[in-house]
Amino acid sequence: MGATNKILTKDFWQNRVREVMGISEPYLPDEVLEMPDIIDVAESNIIDIVPGYKTIPKSKKVYLESATVCECAILACDSMSARLPTKESGPHASFEIEVDWAEKKQELQDKRDVHLSKIIGMPKPVYFAITR
Repeated sequence: MGATNKILTKDFWQNRVREVMGISEPYLPDEVLEMPDIIDVAESNIIDIVPGYKTIPKSKKVYLESATVCECAILACDSMSARLPTKESGPHASFEIEVDWAEKKQELQDKRDVHLSKIIGMPKPVYFAITR
């Protein structure tokens, strides 16, 4: 891992990202989430919106972490269509996996915005336009 995380400092933060995406580690390994293009960019995006993130009340830190988890997931969504197979089959079963990653990305953006609104005091979630 490169630089030390600024917001997601607890162990197993990668599991939190996968959990909000609804996927498992074989499809999105820790090493991918630990790349600067994911964790460093995600934390920088959130810090740009919450520049005083180090001084927010402890009761609001859960929202800061959750917003950062969502931002990591948003950034990871772009590669998921190549990582997650659309069909799974075995000797006794076969099924298709339908995930609209653009829709999932929008859901995560909305969720991130709800968390950020609780930190910066916005009355309603607002799209912060920090993702592509």
